[in-house]
This record gives sequence, structure tokens and C-alpha cells, in this order.
Amino acid sequence: METRLGTCGWSFRDWKGTFYPPGTRDELAYYASQFDAVEIDSTYYRIPSAKSVDAWRERTPPSFLFCPKLPGEITHEKMLEGADEQVAAFTDVISRLGNKLGPTLVQLHPSFARDELPTLEAFLSCLPSAFRYAVEFRHRSWADQPDALQLLRSLNMGLAMAHHPWYARIREATAAFAYLRLLGRRNVFPDFGRVHRPQDDALKEWAGLLRSLPSQVTRAFVFVNNQFEGHSPATVGRLRRLLGT
Repeated sequence: METRLGTCGWSFRDWKGTFYPPGTRDELAYYASQFDAVEIDSTYYRIPSAKSVDAWRERTPPSFLFCPKLPGEITHEKMLEGADEQVAAFTDVISRLGNKLGPTLVQLHPSFARDELPTLEAFLSCLPSAFRYAVEFRHRSWADQPDALQLLRSLNMGLAMAHHPWYARIREATAAFAYLRLLGRRNVFPDFGRVHRPQDDALKEWAGLLRSLPSQVTRAFVFVNNQFEGHSPATVGRLRRLLGT
């Protein structure tokens, strides 16, 4: 199985001089020299311009992959309803990444519960089929909704497994790829320049899960947020050593 490891975003002030060497001018290019994938957090807040997407594509190596978040206007403001125009605008511009486009993350609102399964099915079924998707269930009620996993399997969409104390704990592979996000609570660490709270047991647990994925899973995407330990590039390095990659 191929494993792609990276972080949730690449532009953080506290990484200057810690992850990024002093004087680094092109942070994305440097990031892409260290990791082979990144989750784009900024697309949650706004649909990027064609110029920005073209620059991301041009500044990274041929094998590098971007995993964008579906805009929050779609998932959180409109709650997956009446968002056809926004979905079309997003997929049109993000398709400019070409073969550097990995799965798109559909991050559901924390209040979006299991009784909204019909809404979820209607939305996912209408997404452009040329793209790959990973769906993150945050409300804990989804942990007791097997029909949701069956829906993802039927659409060949991945489950975005999340490490977070408040979110649904679901550990399944529903597509030919796995998607894992190591998250944490906000406003815990004073800065993101170093690891403040190592989570060795959690990393070992997740490394074990990744190694035990079924053979039909040919690729795994793993993204680490700064809130997980304090400095996600260092966490990725530690996980990489555990996995022997």
C-alpha cells in the first residue's frame, strides 16, 4: 500500500525558522520537497482563484497531490442543500490541478446528525463522478449508522477517519483508498513551532491500523493538524518512522 503523509495546510507563521529554513521564499515548494501530499485548508473558507490553483500545480513536483476541502459555504452554511452552483464553481476551478488532485474532503458540520442521511445521500449522489471524495462524519450519532458506510461504499467514496475527542469514532475503509486526519482541540498550544504534547500511544495505534488495512486499499492519505501535538511536520516525521516509509 502506498502511503501519502502530509499536514493540514502549509502556511503557518510559527513554522518559519522551525520547519522552513530562514529566508525560504517559496514555502509550498519547500514543503513539497519534504512531503508528497497536503490537505488544503484554505478552500474551506473560499473557492480559490484559477491563478492560485495554477500556481499550486506549477510549484510542486509531478507526483505531488493536493487534497482540498469542500468549501464551508456548502457543508456548513447550506448544510448540503441548494449548493449546486457552489459545487460547480469549486469543482471547475479545482480541476485545474489535473493529476495532482487527490480526494476532496467533505467535512460535515458537527451538528449534521444521522437523521440527515437522506440529505447526505442526495448530495453525494449528485457530486461530479470524475472526482474522488472522502467524507468526515463529526456528529457521534454516525458511529451507529451502518447505512452511511454502505452509502459511501456504493458510491466508491472514502470515509475520512478522524482522531478527535469529540467526533464520531469510526474505523473503516469504504473505498480503494483510506483517509486519516489526526486532529486536536483548538487553542491548547501556545504556538505551533514545536511538539508540546507527544501522543506516542495514538500514533502507534494509528500506525497499526494503517498496516492492517485490507488488501483492496491501495493508497492511504494521512494528514496531521498542528492541534494534534503542536507542530505537525514533526508529527509526520515520527509517524513516517513508525510506518517505515
